[in-house]
Amino acid sequence: MKRSKTNVQHSIAFGLKVCRKDGEPTRRKLAELGILDNSRAIKSDSTHVYLPIITKDHPYLEGREIVEAEFKPREQKPGTLAESLGLKDIRSFDIIGDIAIIEIPDELRSMESEIGNMLLKLHKGVKAVFAKDSSVMGDYRVRGVRHIAGEHRTETIHKEHGCKFKVDVSKVYFSPRLSHERERILAQVKDGEHILALFSGVAPFPIIIAKERNVIAYSIELNPEGHKYALENARLNKVDGKVFPIHGDVREVLKDKRFISWADRIIMPLPKDALGFLPYVSHAAKSGCIIHVYGFAQKGKEQELCNQALALLGRPAEVIYARRVRTYSPDTDQFVIDIRVL
Repeated sequence: MKRSKTNVQHSIAFGLKVCRKDGEPTRRKLAELGILDNSRAIKSDSTHVYLPIITKDHPYLEGREIVEAEFKPREQKPGTLAESLGLKDIRSFDIIGDIAIIEIPDELRSMESEIGNMLLKLHKGVKAVFAKDSSVMGDYRVRGVRHIAGEHRTETIHKEHGCKFKVDVSKVYFSPRLSHERERILAQVKDGEHILALFSGVAPFPIIIAKERNVIAYSIELNPEGHKYALENARLNKVDGKVFPIHGDVREVLKDKRFISWADRIIMPLPKDALGFLPYVSHAAKSGCIIHVYGFAQKGKEQELCNQALALLGRPAEVIYARRVRTYSPDTDQFVIDIRVL
């Protein structure tokens, strides 16, 4: 007797093709942007992952490899905390390594243990859950967190773009939401560049670049814990001969004469204050240097942000690219501005 086959319906849809090592961070980004098609299952082969998308017309997808492929339907089950708990006010969360950090409104604080345990159930790779206890604050940009579920530890290993980063979420600033920015900048870097990574935290920008390119990068961080992890992460990723972490204030470190007209590229991922540091880094940029600076602007006023950045730099320069990175609040967005020094 011939055994009948399971009847699984496949459908043709658009998918984003990425290398396997970039599959998870890209999936997170697509989900964050609302363009991941959750009705279809992700597929993969030995080298690539194919992520189903609901549209191919989105700025994030520009220049990426979009394919048509057959996707199995995804088993439908509660996919979010809000759906699983029947709540509408659960806010966003980040996953750093195997630690999740979630924002819980005050009115739901009595349920935070239940919320944390449900997050563990929905995300099998998460082993510990912490709630945000404060906003990012202070010179070290550290966020207060409180344990609500899972293992009681704050140190983890976060994997991104083929690199590993040891991070303590209670002691240093690290944003997985900048994964796309790190990938975007890496794609622009050429062998032989001199790179200054300022406010660099545990050094994800320079390490990801140095892993793929033959460059020399100085990573400058004020937080001693961030500097400690930057040193360890450079060794962990075997780029300690190309990435040189420095502990100190950018304004003081860059007074060193070796940095005069040294940099081909300067990365400034400090959206709250980075523009104010442009006068202190201007002398370090060669002619032709690209400066990637991040800042906040009210919706519809990004041109004012660009004009302010050029004025503060104090050298002939031009904005060659500007993009909204993420929504920060109902009336404010975070932007990246790429400036070419003339």
